[in-house]
Amino acid sequence: MWRSVLAVCLFVLAGAFTVSGTGAAVTTAPHLAAQPTETLAPGGTIQPDGTVPPGPTIDAPQEPSAESSAETRRKFLLGGIAVVLFALVYWRNKKRWSKWRAGRKSG
Repeated sequence: MWRSVLAVCLFVLAGAFTVSGTGAAVTTAPHLAAQPTETLAPGGTIQPDGTVPPGPTIDAPQEPSAESSAETRRKFLLGGIAVVLFALVYWRNKKRWSKWRAGRKSG
């Protein structure tokens, strides 16, 4: 029975640290490679009227979304529970093995 509990704990631990969902790169338009006619600064693009669009704001706050932080919290909770259960089973087995070894030596 304890082996099945240990297996479930390890399964939960593995599930808590795996990435959920899959990613797929999908392009809708064909990608055509063209030779540039002008040399641009890194990341620069030329608009039809010759202006460069503004870049992203540097001081924008980088807050993680509430959904991803809740999922991370849940994964850490499940991982913590799995680690605690694994430690309890390991400690119990260590006590049993030491008792068994002591019994073999004396008898």
